[in-house]
Amino acid sequence: MRLISLFRPAFILFLWSQGVAACAQSFDLEQFDQLFRPRLRLDARWTPEVPFTNDPGTFDDRSIMAGFTVPVYKKWTAGLELNLTGDDLKDVIKNSVRVRASQVMVSARYSGRDLRLSGDPRSLHSASVGALGISLTKKYRVLFWSVNMNVSEEGTTLERVVPRFNGVIGKMQVKGLRRQLFYGAVLTFSDGLNFPVPFVGGVEPIGDRWSFQYILPLQLAVGYKSGERTRLLAGIGADGFRSGFAQGDERVNINYTALRAFINVRHKLSKTVQLRAELVGLPVHALRLPDMNGDLQRYPIDPGMSVMVGMNIFFGQSTLERLIGEVLR
Repeated sequence: MRLISLFRPAFILFLWSQGVAACAQSFDLEQFDQLFRPRLRLDARWTPEVPFTNDPGTFDDRSIMAGFTVPVYKKWTAGLELNLTGDDLKDVIKNSVRVRASQVMVSARYSGRDLRLSGDPRSLHSASVGALGISLTKKYRVLFWSVNMNVSEEGTTLERVVPRFNGVIGKMQVKGLRRQLFYGAVLTFSDGLNFPVPFVGGVEPIGDRWSFQYILPLQLAVGYKSGERTRLLAGIGADGFRSGFAQGDERVNINYTALRAFINVRHKLSKTVQLRAELVGLPVHALRLPDMNGDLQRYPIDPGMSVMVGMNIFFGQSTLERLIGEVLR
């Protein structure tokens, strides 16, 4: 009974979304390079109070997040290795130029959540540290990876904390500044939920300003570039969180899953500062908690909405950004 409820497709989808750096919020694939760019990221999100569908009480969620990414290693070399394959001299020259590039970065993140169930405030905390990196392969693909350790607990269960781990590995093929394809797998170890999930994503331009973006099985979206500084993204996707939680004298995991329809806007104030805002509709969302027998129960919540405001502060160019701009386009 418990395992059947636990591995419902929507639940697996949300947990996988937490393993991808993009994690469970809207993921602008045209900004994929920003994941590997030194930066400070700040977010604040609020889901206003909404009733449970089949049970008395209400759900209210407020969270803040701060994270940073800094480089610890970078390599960039270029040379000639004669390669006579190609249809003309231009192809021969291009194939003979060998660029070796790689970068490793470390990241850290903290988020605090004020979860109110029927007005009862519960404080959840999440902190993670990890590393991420990229390297250019001989076939001019970008190999990317990340590994993270995370703790997510209510304040009263911190003394019984259980560490969680996830890793991502994949390759990206760049077919121009606006067209990319990437694929790989996520491996998650989250306090009893351990599984690998493959993914595939990409960007396909639709005219000069529009693009179709996808990362399956997580998100489908349409992007619009209104100018050099402003981008919009609208689509549907999965979201959620999982945390240690006090239930009486016991420590259990509380699980929130959601299907979200979103509109996200990003605006560059300068080369280093970017503002973000998002409006989200939540047509389907629910909590999952174990009952007295240990069986996981789903508590659906009436449709609602959430809003987010955030900021990115960038600290220079990443190796991936340089590769896309100078080598792979």
